[in-house]
Amino acid sequence: MRFASGQDAEGRDIIFKLVDLESMEYQIYKHLSECAALYVGGSPACVLPPTAIVHSPYQFAFVAMPMWGTRFPIHNFDSIRQIFTFIRCTLTGLSFLHENKIAHRDIHDTNIAVNWYCGHGHHETCAQRLSEHSRSPLAAYALFDFDLSLQLPLETDVKRCRRPALEAFIGKRSYHPADVYQGESHYNPFAFDVACLGNLYLYHFAEAIPIVPLLAPLFARMTTHVINERFSAREALHFYSQIEAGLSPVVLDEGVVLQPCFDALDEPDLYWSSLPHDFQAKWRPYEPPPLSRTTRILRWIASTHTGYRSLAFLRRSLRI
Repeated sequence: MRFASGQDAEGRDIIFKLVDLESMEYQIYKHLSECAALYVGGSPACVLPPTAIVHSPYQFAFVAMPMWGTRFPIHNFDSIRQIFTFIRCTLTGLSFLHENKIAHRDIHDTNIAVNWYCGHGHHETCAQRLSEHSRSPLAAYALFDFDLSLQLPLETDVKRCRRPALEAFIGKRSYHPADVYQGESHYNPFAFDVACLGNLYLYHFAEAIPIVPLLAPLFARMTTHVINERFSAREALHFYSQIEAGLSPVVLDEGVVLQPCFDALDEPDLYWSSLPHDFQAKWRPYEPPPLSRTTRILRWIASTHTGYRSLAFLRRSLRI
C-alpha cells in the first residue's frame, strides 16, 4: 500500500511504500534498483522502478517510486495510436520482467500506471487532461505492484518453468487463463503472465482487430490454451514490433470505439470471423484450436470445489 507522498531532492513527486525486508517484493525492488536500463532517459517507463530504498532500524524499508497515475480508463482510448502505445509499453515491461526472471502474477488494469496523475481524484478537469495526455507522444505506461510477484534464478527457462498449480489462483482473476482448470499439479507462471496480458488486450481492444487484422494472431498466440505454443513475452513484443513497423500514420490515427467485453476471451472465433477470408486462411495456424473433448470433460469435473480437489489429487498421484 502507499504510505506517504512527497518530493525528492530533484523536485520529483514520489510515493513511498512500506515493504517487509524478508519479502520477495523487497528482493525484487532491490534488484530493479540495480537495473540501469530502467533509468535511461530520465523518466522511467514500462516498469515502475524505485528511485530509492530507505532502510529503517526495523524489519521494513520505505521504497520510493515516481508518482504516476493509476485507474485510468483504458476504454476511453479512441485511436489505434493510443492502443498501440499501451500495448508497446506493457509488452516491453513484461518482457523486461521476464528477462530478469520476475513473474508478475497479478496482471490487471489496476497494476498498470500512466506517467500522469492528478491530485484531485476523479475531477472532470483531471479526466479531460488525462485524456489529452493519453493522446500525446509523451504518454507512457508501466507495470508496477510486485507484492505477489516471484523472482527465480537467472538461469530459469521461461518456457519450461514449473511452479505449484495453487499459485495460479493468487491475484486478481479477471484475466486468468484456464491453465490449471484441468486439475494440473503445476503451471508456468511466465506463460500465465503472457496469457493474462493477452486477455486484458482482448477484453479492451477487440474492436481494433478489424482495423489492424494482425492483432488477431498476436492476441491468439498470447492466449492460446495450447501452452507450448503460447508466445513468450519477448516473442510477443517482437511480433508486435513487426506489426507497428508496417502501419502508416493514417492507420495509427484512425478512430475506434472500444466496447470492453469478456466474450472474445472464451470464443476466439468472435474476432477471427470478423476478418477477411483470405487473411483467416493465411494465419490459420495462429488461431487457437477448439478444446478437445478430454479437456472439456476435465474442466467439467473441475468446475466444483470437490471435483477439482479430487481431479488434482488423482493427477498428482498418477503424475499426469
